[in-house]
Amino acid sequence: MNKLPLFLSLALGLTTLASCEKETVEVENPAQNKAAAAATSLTASLPGAAWHLTDMTSSVVLPGNNQVSTTSMFARLKPSLRDNQIQYQDGGQYLENEGQLKQDEDAPQQSTGTWKLNEKGDSLTITIGQGARSYAVAELTATSLRLRSTQNVSGGASVTTTSVFSR
Repeated sequence: MNKLPLFLSLALGLTTLASCEKETVEVENPAQNKAAAAATSLTASLPGAAWHLTDMTSSVVLPGNNQVSTTSMFARLKPSLRDNQIQYQDGGQYLENEGQLKQDEDAPQQSTGTWKLNEKGDSLTITIGQGARSYAVAELTATSLRLRSTQNVSGGASVTTTSVFSR
């Protein structure tokens, strides 16, 4: 008889434990969340006020030579190119305005297209008509945008053009 209460308490304990459900909690990857938040904030930095070109440099690296020759191109640009304004609008709409000075009077005042910033925020693709251009994003803040484009030219040399835009 003394064993009956022991068996009853043991049976009650087992049923209580068996009825418990294991609760699973998903742990999010902080690095992944941080990268996604950074890309979202970068994408949010592009739209808004118009961007205008404030500096442009060209760097050349010759094959077999580690020296880099950098030249400022901004002063050499025609005023009709320096006064252009670019807008990255919400929804991926791209708008380029010729500004007051136009290089070709018959050219349209505005060109439209699309823009897309990749998930990491380090590559920007601009599509106008059938042409697409991709740039490496070296810097993107609320007031500064620095884009790089590298091309290999004849003879194995590479030319990197860095364009700096400000609001």
